[in-house]
Amino acid sequence: MAERARTIGRATSPADGRAVSDLSAVPAPGPLRRVFAARPWLVDISVSLVFTTIVVATLVSDVIAEGTTVTPWQVASIGGTAIALLFRRRAPITVLVVVVVLTTVLGFSAESNLVLAVPIALYAVAAFRSPLVGWIAAAIAFAVTVASLFLWLPILSDRLGAPQAFDIPIVLLTIAMADVVGVLLGTNTWQRTERVRVLTERAEHLARERDSRARFAALAERSRIAREMHDVVAHSLSVMIALADGASASMERDPASARRALDRLSDTGRDALRDMRQVLSVLGDDSDEPESLRPAPGREDVAELVDRFRDAGLPVRYTVRGASTPDPQVDLAVYRIVQEALTNALRYAAGARHVEVEVDARADATVVTVADDGGRADGTVAAAPSEPPRKPQQVGAGRGLIGMRERAAVFGGTIEAGPLATGGWRVRAELPNATSGTAEPRSTDG
Repeated sequence: MAERARTIGRATSPADGRAVSDLSAVPAPGPLRRVFAARPWLVDISVSLVFTTIVVATLVSDVIAEGTTVTPWQVASIGGTAIALLFRRRAPITVLVVVVVLTTVLGFSAESNLVLAVPIALYAVAAFRSPLVGWIAAAIAFAVTVASLFLWLPILSDRLGAPQAFDIPIVLLTIAMADVVGVLLGTNTWQRTERVRVLTERAEHLARERDSRARFAALAERSRIAREMHDVVAHSLSVMIALADGASASMERDPASARRALDRLSDTGRDALRDMRQVLSVLGDDSDEPESLRPAPGREDVAELVDRFRDAGLPVRYTVRGASTPDPQVDLAVYRIVQEALTNALRYAAGARHVEVEVDARADATVVTVADDGGRADGTVAAAPSEPPRKPQQVGAGRGLIGMRERAAVFGGTIEAGPLATGGWRVRAELPNATSGTAEPRSTDG
């Protein structure tokens, strides 16, 4: 029991006030109680020895005071009862039967306290089985005791003398009270044990629930990091490849333009490295480094993002309406959705003449739309005359679209992505919010 109580103390969390209050109601066991709880056989031996000592002392005092003799049956019944009480924890009902038979049926022990072994056995029945079984056993044991008393009454009268008017009622009342006390004490022990068991199960359940929440939180964090890493790496590599291709193509005919592209390539690589460090800082101990203190990108950074894609050769027109939302997480989702959509346009929409990016902060939602004219309604991509054919866009290919849907789902939003009837591709995201836009639309043309 003590070990189970210690398990409760380890498993419960102060976050559950009810569980803590229940546990505080259970007193901490003392040193002696902890010893007996760890070695229950010591309790059984102690009970048997103490009871046997009292019975023997009573019998010896009667022998000395009244000159009675000790019969072999008395010795056998005392020894048998003492041995039976050693097993009261393992087989309480069997021990009760043996004790009742030895102390009342085969010989009524009226001249000693041996008959009081019955309440001890009843305590074990109520404590280690159940209170209901204890009360039933007590009723049966008392009925057997009454029947045995009247059965042995002639022999007891010859040996001890004729009983007085109230002797038999007093004896039966004493035995009944002792039996009731034994069952009540056993019931109290059973209730305490049952309460500890219930608290232990509750604590183990809370511990499992806490571990499950921790695992779910870890999985969610891993998914978030993977999504951020995908957005950072896919965007940066796509822009860097486009810049490198452009620098290579213009190296001879326009060295200045190639140099600008290489400078932009270097800046993009540094930004990607910084973003990766910021995303991965939660996995290490470098949370105080400047990179980790840099705020996450938001809607105000979309213009700079668009400039990067323009430098990479993507003709982007950016329009923004309304003010930024007060929630930085929504702004981050807007930034990442635009980033992923433009990355896909850069990779797949070869030959696109126009790419429209629109962020509209309405009263009920922020709507992000990214559309290009680089493909036809059948989903194939139209390549520029001077470029080789590109692979068609695939709906849901890779983690990009999945990541955008996950970001929108966090806020209860939706993502629509697919080919346009007039050709090209469109991504539309709607993120619910409570911000109303009042600013005039502003546009920047590439």
